[in-house]
Amino acid sequence: MTLRGLVRYHVLFVMEIATRKVKLAGITANPSGEWMKQVARNLTDACDGFLKGKAYMLHDRDPLFTEAFREILRTAGVEPLKLPAKSPNLNSMLKDLFVQPKKNAWTE
Repeated sequence: MTLRGLVRYHVLFVMEIATRKVKLAGITANPSGEWMKQVARNLTDACDGFLKGKAYMLHDRDPLFTEAFREILRTAGVEPLKLPAKSPNLNSMLKDLFVQPKKNAWTE
């Protein structure tokens, strides 16, 4: 809450499907292509990036996943794969773990 009212924040988190290990990749009030490129660099960092040793990254069709973001992943050896259009159940695992419980807690 701010003096102007509520502020919407955009949270990007990633999950390793095999272990369900989750990492907060970034949080911002104003997501942009530049912010997403920095997130991609952080995720693919050679020392401690979450995607180190991973072959693929699945993501939805949000326009923030720009070609520049995808190219940074490819350069690091990670193939970005878009989820099929109109397939909300494919990314529901993260929403079930994080988004829905928070919504319920905030509205009660």
